Amino acid sequence: MEISTSLICPCNKKLYKSEQCLKAHRKTQSHQFWEKTNEQKDISIKINKLEIENGHLRRLNILLMERIQALENK
Repeated sequence: MEISTSLICPCNKKLYKSEQCLKAHRKTQSHQFWEKTNEQKDISIKINKLEIENGHLRRLNILLMERIQALENK
């Protein structure tokens, strides 16, 4: 029985025979374009999550400031 590793690139779902072939593929423009596109998508998702969190924190801050002001006015 022979054990082998699968060298599949997620950008094109192709199986590569060796690590060298996979490394050569990773240097191609098509793979690098795919990587940059994926990075941009990931960054966009992170930005969106941070903007949502920022909005929640701003609303919480306003609520806390209102409560502090109400306590000071008593």
